[in-house]
Amino acid sequence: MGVRISVEIKHGDNVVVTSALVNSGYESDEPELHIPLALARILGFKLENLRGERYKVVGSEVTTYILGEVLVRVKTEDKVTEWIKANAVSVPGEYEVILSDALTEQLGIEIVKPRTGLWRLSGEPGTRKSVKAKYWVE
Repeated sequence: MGVRISVEIKHGDNVVVTSALVNSGYESDEPELHIPLALARILGFKLENLRGERYKVVGSEVTTYILGEVLVRVKTEDKVTEWIKANAVSVPGEYEVILSDALTEQLGIEIVKPRTGLWRLSGEPGTRKSVKAKYWVE
């Protein structure tokens, strides 16, 4: 199942609420967020002439487009965290918002049971259930 949380993503004046997959295997030095191209358009990113970089993934490399900066925060039914600045990237063919390990840590997200989708915010005594996945397909 994986851990998916509800997040708000802000770019300029545009704000979108969506699910995000918490992926501790998505390693980054700085907070980074994968945004599907369909969502990038809604957030107002200019997608012409994007700069690409090669990212190593399990057993391969992919071209990753560098979108720019966004603000991200966790939004649950009873809590909203502070905005965290993150670098937004996109891999063609990936349709889900994905949090890097650095962004996950900055947001204060703790994975409790990854298979069953349980998580919590740092300092919380209980656990929270994952939200339903949202896929951004063009």
